[in-house]
Amino acid sequence: MVVFYPNCFLCSMRCFSSFPPTISLQSLRFLQFSPLSSSSSFPSTPSLNVISDFLTKECGFSSYQVTTVMRRYPLLLKSKSDHTAREAIHMLKDSGFTDNQLKSTILRSPTILSLTVDGNLMPKMEFLKSLGLAPQIISRNSRLLTISLENSLGPKITHLRNLFGSNVHLCRALKMVPELLTADFEKQVKPKMEYVKNNIGVSEGSTAFLRALNAIISQSFETLEKKIKHMASLGLAEEEILLILKGNPIILSCSTKKVKGNIDFLIYIAGLMPRIFATYPVILSYSVEKRLKPRYEVFKYLRTNQQSKPLPSLPTFFQLSEKEFLKRFGQYDTEIKSNDNTIS
Repeated sequence: MVVFYPNCFLCSMRCFSSFPPTISLQSLRFLQFSPLSSSSSFPSTPSLNVISDFLTKECGFSSYQVTTVMRRYPLLLKSKSDHTAREAIHMLKDSGFTDNQLKSTILRSPTILSLTVDGNLMPKMEFLKSLGLAPQIISRNSRLLTISLENSLGPKITHLRNLFGSNVHLCRALKMVPELLTADFEKQVKPKMEYVKNNIGVSEGSTAFLRALNAIISQSFETLEKKIKHMASLGLAEEEILLILKGNPIILSCSTKKVKGNIDFLIYIAGLMPRIFATYPVILSYSVEKRLKPRYEVFKYLRTNQQSKPLPSLPTFFQLSEKEFLKRFGQYDTEIKSNDNTIS
């Protein structure tokens, strides 16, 4: 039986694109009447201050990226020196960050540019890398480099290590759910872990458990309840919904619009029965336009013109890897596209 939680008391940890709540009215006025205020009037080479010049000329940031950094951390506009920012960038590069990972890290957490290397960034970086976390993982959750090592990061690692049993299991969990180190454990992580274990029925610590936790950790219980009720309203029984969630928990991260579009196509166009989704749950998260429609056209063509050759079932046809699909059926896909034979 599906059990629903009460109204949400959480907020998303991934909303990092808005202005900081402490931004001053004076800063807002500056941004409003500066070249930062309109995406259509970005200067080709920002020259707002030494840090923007450094990011543009030496780090390869685009005008848009520099503008984004300054909007998210306006205090950088007051900087008279790029010394601290320069040292932070060099530390990231020396730690193995690629150019793309470096840019992603700064765009997510521009406060890094104002933190000292020796007293702040390097101890955290060494600590995280000692756990086996690669730059790719750190760049996805760069807030790890901005929180206190002694008061937050260290204690959370100790708690999670006790929870998952070993550094190996902990590292695996952090790679799949990096928000474990930045989210509030008691208010956000623990309730979501209980939800996955008790409501979806996935064994704690398993790959499916971590995938489900990653899918829902930044969502409210109210949102999850709406998504599950929506799936039920589309003709899926409770036991079918549970099987879908166990087999493909990432579906919980998809919008209700996407899920409805997939179900509508698969039932009313492709002719599948709702119960098939419990056996092939992954097809509910595929793109209709990029995967389901084109492959359905190839399937129909083959069923009509290649009757002597056995075909995989339609759900299996949808699930074939792109490499396998192109190897076996790519020529028919090309032929159909050339004839502009698409679904009306």
